[in-house]
Amino acid sequence: MDNLTSTLGVVQLLFAALALVMAGLGLSLELEDFRRIARQRRPVAVGMVLQLLVMPALAYAVAVTFRVSAPCAVGLMLLAAAPGSVSSSVYSRVFGGDVALNMSLTGLNTLLSMVTLPLICGWAQAHFASVDGAPGSPVLKLAQSMAALVLPVVLGMIVRFKRPRFAAWADKPMRIFSLLVLVVFSAGAIVSQWASLKSGFAEVGFAVVAFNGLSLVVGYGLTRWLCTRESAMAIAFELGVRSAVLSIYVAMTTLHDSRIALPAAVYSITMVVFALVFGSLMHRLHKPALAPLASRAGA
Repeated sequence: MDNLTSTLGVVQLLFAALALVMAGLGLSLELEDFRRIARQRRPVAVGMVLQLLVMPALAYAVAVTFRVSAPCAVGLMLLAAAPGSVSSSVYSRVFGGDVALNMSLTGLNTLLSMVTLPLICGWAQAHFASVDGAPGSPVLKLAQSMAALVLPVVLGMIVRFKRPRFAAWADKPMRIFSLLVLVVFSAGAIVSQWASLKSGFAEVGFAVVAFNGLSLVVGYGLTRWLCTRESAMAIAFELGVRSAVLSIYVAMTTLHDSRIALPAAVYSITMVVFALVFGSLMHRLHKPALAPLASRAGA
């Protein structure tokens, strides 16, 4: 992968693909998504606290507990700092989550990640890998990379505002494209590092599985305690289906360390499995509670 990341054409291709994914997110967002934040204060506040505070703390705890290497620990923290994936709202739609809340949180977290991701990842580099925060350090490079990737989101929102019909027409193709980007670049990261991934799965694999599973469970459990089931499902998917492609991009093109991309490469596989299992399980557990209500309505 070191040769891969040093190839200018591949770096440009990865950036272009991810920029299109971000533009697709912008096409699916509108001002109403952000106005909704003011109306749904409690679930939004819970989701933001979980995203900004609990997820980094959880990733740190997992990294320390499983005693992963410094690069993999940074990779876990990078995953924790990444916003929810565009595809997280798909799981909400399938399994009865609040899709509108999901979209609002994804948009807000994506915009905020321009600041939060460089800070969290920079701290992780300093803590685990002893990299300082001097000018020219990864912190500033990360900030520049995030600024470049947030711009397509803003442009996509402008297009949706100016050309709503075009945005509605392009929404589905862009969602499909986003999933293809996830599959292609995650598979590429896994294949190119298959030997080290296979030999080191006991180190990074179990840590990623633990982080992925805990993200869903903690996201749902804490939110359900304070909010509705629909909000809890949306936030669980927002936290458990993260932007692995963004993490791989940052690790490969900004931090220039393929080992940091390993957790995201594994996560891109586990998050699909975990999201489907979690959603199916919660759907089954929720069906008995709905049965009496349905029978009453039929009576």
